[in-house]
Amino acid sequence: MAYAGGLDHNGQPIDNRTEQQKAALYFLVERLKSKYPNASIRGHRDFSPDLNGDGVISEHEFIKQCPCFDAAKEYAGI
Repeated sequence: MAYAGGLDHNGQPIDNRTEQQKAALYFLVERLKSKYPNASIRGHRDFSPDLNGDGVISEHEFIKQCPCFDAAKEYAGI
């Protein structure tokens, strides 16, 4: 699954999802998580390298900004 978007009119990262997009993504993630309960939910940015080796991928280490929200936090309740 991929969510495309998240840029402002200057091409800068921004969480500009509509409420309908948020609801549709939540619904889809909920269905996928029920089918694959051991799956972890992460965004592209969460696969960036941990450049300083502290065990945390910090914002300054992101190769990509997408999604422009924390997917793990957003869907933690699923």
